[in-house]
Amino acid sequence: MDRKWGNKGRSNEEDNNNLVKEIILQELSLFGESFHSLRNGYLVRETVAVDLDPTKLRHHFMESGQKFHFMRRVKGATIKQSHAECVNFILENVNIWLEKMNRLVHQRRHSRSGGAQSVGISRSAASSMALALHALQDSFSSAHTKRAPFSNANYPGAIREIFIYSDQDHNKHSKNDFGSADENSVLSQAAIRASAELLFICAQSVAMRASTVRQWSSFQDKWLRLSVRGPNG
Repeated sequence: MDRKWGNKGRSNEEDNNNLVKEIILQELSLFGESFHSLRNGYLVRETVAVDLDPTKLRHHFMESGQKFHFMRRVKGATIKQSHAECVNFILENVNIWLEKMNRLVHQRRHSRSGGAQSVGISRSAASSMALALHALQDSFSSAHTKRAPFSNANYPGAIREIFIYSDQDHNKHSKNDFGSADENSVLSQAAIRASAELLFICAQSVAMRASTVRQWSSFQDKWLRLSVRGPNG
């Protein structure tokens, strides 16, 4: 998304609030003259909108919605169970994206009329990918998980703990989110590289006409590995 930041290198509340306003305006514009075109930055906007869209915002407070943000359910979920739920949520949405993109490619190869229908499929696919990217990126926030210490963004630490949102100080949660998103944060750098790799293997999967995303096991083992140690180990 092309915009001017007050502070490019530091994630902060002022830029975040301005981005919220911009997203709201752009989302509303989808029902105007640009409804039949997929605007630049739509995937980025959808990824951010997981925290803003009224239809998704409620998941912050629902047990079933904690996986949207790579967080743990309040009742009865161990770290291992929560990890499986969150990882499966990412994989499910990636595969939904893949099914829709395969359908779109098939439609275009057979020279069927595109137009609004193609845009609708593309937008729906982007929304599924946005859910996957948002959860993946949240797994690198110190407000959401605790990872083993690491200094190289290409080799992230394994996940040792998955936090419960309702147990947290929400102001502190926001500050930790901002801190983890700073340009110089190794967590932020790892989140960017994980997102890029996910998009790459998804694009490869479409090119190979795969029905499920390829190389998922190696992707999960690299970016979403669960530690065999406990939270303090």
